[in-house]
Amino acid sequence: MLSAQGAEPGLLTVSNSSDIHGSVVNDTIVQRNCVLHVRGNLLGDLTIEPGAKVVVEGSVDGKILNKGGRLVVNNKGLAACVTLDGPEEAQAGGILKINLTALAANFETLAGRTEVECAAVVKGNAYGCGIEPIAGALARSGCKTFFVSNLPEAKRVRAVAPNAIVYVLNGLYSGSGPAFAAVDARPVINSVIEMAEWDAFTATSHWDGGCALNFDTGQTRLGLSPEEAVALAPRVNSLNHGIALVMSRLDRADKRDSPLNDRQSDLFRDLRRLYRGVPASLANAPGIFLGPKAHCDMVRVGTALYGVNPTPGLPNPMLPVLELQARVVQVRSAAPGETLADNPGWIAKRPTRLALIAVGYADGYPRAAANGSADRLRAVVGGRLCPVAGQPAMDVLAIDVTDLPDPAAARFGALVTLIGTGFGVDDLAAAAKSPAREVLSRLGHRFHRIYYAI
Repeated sequence: MLSAQGAEPGLLTVSNSSDIHGSVVNDTIVQRNCVLHVRGNLLGDLTIEPGAKVVVEGSVDGKILNKGGRLVVNNKGLAACVTLDGPEEAQAGGILKINLTALAANFETLAGRTEVECAAVVKGNAYGCGIEPIAGALARSGCKTFFVSNLPEAKRVRAVAPNAIVYVLNGLYSGSGPAFAAVDARPVINSVIEMAEWDAFTATSHWDGGCALNFDTGQTRLGLSPEEAVALAPRVNSLNHGIALVMSRLDRADKRDSPLNDRQSDLFRDLRRLYRGVPASLANAPGIFLGPKAHCDMVRVGTALYGVNPTPGLPNPMLPVLELQARVVQVRSAAPGETLADNPGWIAKRPTRLALIAVGYADGYPRAAANGSADRLRAVVGGRLCPVAGQPAMDVLAIDVTDLPDPAAARFGALVTLIGTGFGVDDLAAAAKSPAREVLSRLGHRFHRIYYAI
């Protein structure tokens, strides 16, 4: 396998049918009747001999000499996005796989639901999923605008998306203006004090990178009050006012019948009139499904990119993106009446077989809402759903595998699925009675992470 970074110079001769996961920088010759499948980009020159076939999921940037073979170029921009992170797989208790192709497909699905620009929210380290691979994949998929939590995150987006517009949601700290200019990021102004700080910086530095104004139209969130928004509105009549975006957020967009959605939309519409000519943004991913009234000039999508259902109660239009597996480190038996360490509330009611998994609350695994809840935590072992026994300890989670038809499925070293087919992110969040964004954001960095595209 060759990759776009660190490949050795020289000629690559394909004399057997080959499947390359990554990009090829070398000049390449595919010999007679051979098949080459490149799940990345071909950056060098390509020669195809008679009867040979070449399939490239990315792009071909060099010269092509076809002597009688076949070339198929799918131009998938994500084909070269394959990254590993965290500890080595053999040393990690858990493996987190993130499907960048599904991420891109979710972005395209959401962008296709509106006629306005679709921006990506990658705050909180892309909801715990990793800013660099996530933002890089989205940039390759056509995303032009990103929203992050703070300046360090803005720098990380800029490293993988050099031409993107980057907004910093937590706004402007005193004296941080030069840092915004250095990374070419735009602060989201949440108070008149921040506005005064930004004005002072732009006046002295002549920086014209722009800012956004965030209006609090709902339930006491971060942002300018409607009265403050009205007071600042006359500045848009001046030349070079520097306001690149006005924005707010729907607090109940996931509840389609909530009257707060209409109240916020109407208030934001009235404020938009005062800022005529300035682009506006209100809707998140659930807000997209409320209809064009909420779309304004830009929508901002976050957790739906990772497969979280933006339409609760309806079929999920998003593809699953994450799979979390963890290793069985020991299998124990518990007699009726026995308890678990660190789990005084759990008592074995029958002869019980427990698989102890190398994941705990230190890895961000959530606690169950309540023992005996109908929405209990589950794990997939050997293709079957098994209940979590009690609460997670710091590094260990107990799974009740008593009813497995094949006990070997829970043997030492076997992998158990905590998020994936049969029990997704929404299922885990429902069982923990916790928002899915919180479940995502807590996923720890002790996992071996695999970012892949197919």
